[in-house]
Amino acid sequence: MNKPYHCIILSTKSAGSSALQNCLVQNYGFRMTKHTTHHENETLFWAKAASVLGLPQLKMHRSRVPYSNTLALKALNSFCVENNLGELKQESLNRKTIFEMYLSLIVQNGPLFLEKSPHHLFNQSNLDLISEFKEKYQDKINFKILGLVRHPLSVIYSGWDRWKHDCSEFEQEWLISNTNLLKNKEALDLEIIRYEDLVSENAASLKDKLALEPVSSKFEFKSGSLEKWKSDKNFAHQLSKETMDLAKKFGYTDFETSEETLTWKLKSWSTYAGVEMKRLLRASAVYLMLS
Repeated sequence: MNKPYHCIILSTKSAGSSALQNCLVQNYGFRMTKHTTHHENETLFWAKAASVLGLPQLKMHRSRVPYSNTLALKALNSFCVENNLGELKQESLNRKTIFEMYLSLIVQNGPLFLEKSPHHLFNQSNLDLISEFKEKYQDKINFKILGLVRHPLSVIYSGWDRWKHDCSEFEQEWLISNTNLLKNKEALDLEIIRYEDLVSENAASLKDKLALEPVSSKFEFKSGSLEKWKSDKNFAHQLSKETMDLAKKFGYTDFETSEETLTWKLKSWSTYAGVEMKRLLRASAVYLMLS
């Protein structure tokens, strides 16, 4: 009997993981989690598992991560029950139970199962759990871990343009996540892929990286998603030297935006502050309704 094939995409938010996910699902026949409360079939499984197990978790920008132990247990248990994996109880909380539930998730969605949550790369504790799980079940599962990286300014611009993220905070998230990507390359035996290369070749190299034959050519990457930060003259975020040095290790060289001005600083701050004010007002309204 053939072993289930499990592929994990590790990336930052806004790095193109949803496009890669769609390619793997449509062109290679991978399946995703059937039931989840998150967008784009994301599970946040390992981030929640780390919180349940009391492992250290850094705060992510505009995210519920890190979950409290109580909320993580509730969310993870709901996920397991909805996906027919059994019930996760407080008295049986340990790595063995969590690993067995994730194994069941892979088998249930076989023969090709894909997991993508752009939250797992940011915290080392998540990667440690994935590494432990991979080592424990490598005789039962064929693993392929893809580390997806994208130009930092493309990622930051996307977060700022779509979600009004704070550019400096989001840059730090890119830096920490992709530092982890390089640091864990050997331990996770992961394959690093640049989003720009996927787009330019329309993922032609995926066949060899996955060691799988595509079953369709339905999904195609769109070149219009590349380097939008270059064409928006109103975007003037300047990367730190540390971020540029790391980006160069992935082969990126162009980091010039419009010259930083007081106008950009004021625009960036006012945009972010306006969104935060709306979030605060919505939260206050919900609190008043419930009180």
